[in-house]
Amino acid sequence: MRGFGYVISVILTVAGAIYTLVSLIFTLIIMSEVSSESDSFAEGLVLLLILFTMFYLPTFALFFFGHRIRKKLKRKNEAEAAAIAAAQYDPVYHAPPVQQRVETKTVINVVESRPAPAPKKAPTVSVECKGCGARKAVVKGESTSCDYCGSPLAATAQ
Repeated sequence: MRGFGYVISVILTVAGAIYTLVSLIFTLIIMSEVSSESDSFAEGLVLLLILFTMFYLPTFALFFFGHRIRKKLKRKNEAEAAAIAAAQYDPVYHAPPVQQRVETKTVINVVESRPAPAPKKAPTVSVECKGCGARKAVVKGESTSCDYCGSPLAATAQ
């Protein structure tokens, strides 16, 4: 079903067409009467200006506004159809994420650091295994097991 605006635009366009036909017929009749009576160019020009103002400007206005109303209604219908399609496609509106400002600071001071000293090695003692006779380095005051036979080895502090 078309709306009231569409009906008005069609009425304006049809009225413009009818008015155009009537004005053409009336112009031809008047021009034929005037041309037989007078040969003055100025009188003919004034008559054409009056006919243009009376007939052709209103005709143009009727066509123009009829077309303009239809065009406006078409845009409105297209916008409504697009809105309906968008609502059916994505019923939930997703807002874009809020961008937060991140402050950055430039470090100007240079901090000099010294390398850490190498760890000190604990003094080791070479211990001979009583089970197999193998030798192993053991830290003073600690005990460990032999790599070959598994016998306990102890480094005594001397």
